[in-house]
Amino acid sequence: MKLVKAKTKKKIVNVAIELTAEIEQYIIFAYLFCMLGIFPLFYKEQYYKIGDAKFEFFWKASLLFVAVSFLFLVLKVILYKIVEINLYKGHRNLPTANFLETFLNKLSFMDYAVLIYGICVLLSFAFSDYKDYAIMGAAGWQMGLCSQLIFIALYFLVSRQKDFFKIILGVHMLASALAFVFGILHRFDMDPLGMYVGLNLNQKIEFLSTIGQATWFSGYVCTTFAIGLVLFYISNKKWVRIMSGIYSVISFGILVTQNSDSAFVAIAGMLLLLGYFSLNSKDNWCRFLQIISFMWITFVSIGILQRVFADRAIPLDTLSTFFSQSAFSWIMLMLSFVLLFLYSNDRAFLFSKDKLLESQKNVKIMKITKRVYQGMLLLLVIAVVGMILFIYLNTKGYLLQWFGYQSSNQYLLFDYHWGSNRGSTWMICWQAFLQMPFYQKLFGIGPDSLSQYLYSIPDISDLLHLLWGNLRLTNAHNEYLNCLLNLGIVGLAAWLGVLIGGAAYFYEKAKENSFMIAFALCIVGYACHNIFCYQQVCATPILFIVLGVGESLTKSQNFNTIK
Repeated sequence: MKLVKAKTKKKIVNVAIELTAEIEQYIIFAYLFCMLGIFPLFYKEQYYKIGDAKFEFFWKASLLFVAVSFLFLVLKVILYKIVEINLYKGHRNLPTANFLETFLNKLSFMDYAVLIYGICVLLSFAFSDYKDYAIMGAAGWQMGLCSQLIFIALYFLVSRQKDFFKIILGVHMLASALAFVFGILHRFDMDPLGMYVGLNLNQKIEFLSTIGQATWFSGYVCTTFAIGLVLFYISNKKWVRIMSGIYSVISFGILVTQNSDSAFVAIAGMLLLLGYFSLNSKDNWCRFLQIISFMWITFVSIGILQRVFADRAIPLDTLSTFFSQSAFSWIMLMLSFVLLFLYSNDRAFLFSKDKLLESQKNVKIMKITKRVYQGMLLLLVIAVVGMILFIYLNTKGYLLQWFGYQSSNQYLLFDYHWGSNRGSTWMICWQAFLQMPFYQKLFGIGPDSLSQYLYSIPDISDLLHLLWGNLRLTNAHNEYLNCLLNLGIVGLAAWLGVLIGGAAYFYEKAKENSFMIAFALCIVGYACHNIFCYQQVCATPILFIVLGVGESLTKSQNFNTIK
């Protein structure tokens, strides 16, 4: 009789454990559906209060999710404790210990990086002179302590889930594709949602799709589109390649029309990393060349549409117009076709007449390709350093003094107007950092508290009022400079650990499961884009969710079936 009762108890306990696990999956699924499927398309009152509406959606959904998840976690521990007391007396291997070990112990690099960043945020808040302000942060951005802690909680809660992300990634691709399509339509003054009612041309240039401000939108695009791109890159299933190929074309279409120069820096960084990863095999390299060809086809196609429908096309900035309409894009398109032909057709390649086995021939081809690619990367680094040096010498007047030449090009003269007035913002913020006491240099002035600090310094406050009038400068328009002031040297180092370390972490994981390169690319896209931008609700929480999904998939055994 006791044996039967014990077996019955065990069955009840097993059912309860399975039920709690299933409920937990539904909770996380519902939240991710909201943030990846509904959030990108959600808006209120067209663009008039879209930023506040987006934050309200994120805040309420995330706060509810974190609160319910925490309560559920407590209930789960209680349940396991009941199991221990009734069924595992005297046992060493206890369910509660196992559960907590699974959730808290065996932390990965990514776990440690996010955790350390969270500690730095708390330290910055603890040392802040603006605690009341730092709790929520600047109005309109609200990237203060509460948001930062929510980001970290999201990462840990998402990263502990398993084996249902295929559906969520499909939802994400569908929702983001719709947001991208609306953005492309807006660039041709087509407004199916009535978002542009009452807006003038300048406002139409500044806002698009269901995200809002162009910089916010480009931040969202650069943080998310790599997932669909990598599905096209890795999959061998025809239907997956077709759908992800369409998604990739739409993504490239919005990248060349979103009108933020930052996005081109992001796509360059992402493709350089994907290209380097692709050097491990000729098949991967051919897939990479297919992506490059798709990109240039899309760019020149958009350019053709802009000429054909010139009366409807919204005027874009120099760089966007250059990549869609210049001869350079046509040249790059032809070059990508030639390279794809050479690598895909063995007869056309240099080694086609060598009496080597196919595998040996491919290895030899890729060794030479890798050397050429590395040489090009080195030349690129030299060119970037050379451009920075040129800008410095041009700005300081040394080129005029030495050679009688000075460029007034908007990209080559670093003055207060450089980069849509980022020059003034960066110089002022750097000057403010130099005036900080030592402890603030280390730990910052508090999460998202930059404006409070800047306007507390009389000479800087006067300069800001002279430059911006009644408008208030709330961030540095460079995430790393912004982080340096808000969280200090320690906080910046921690955030760079999340971004640089995270990209390297997922790159290494991609050697075991090639889909992991998607998460490295998402990080690189976000990091490169925000050299000229900042944390905001349309990109930063999505980044932490993406990090959590990526970390979860490193532990999944079933994701390879998508190939």
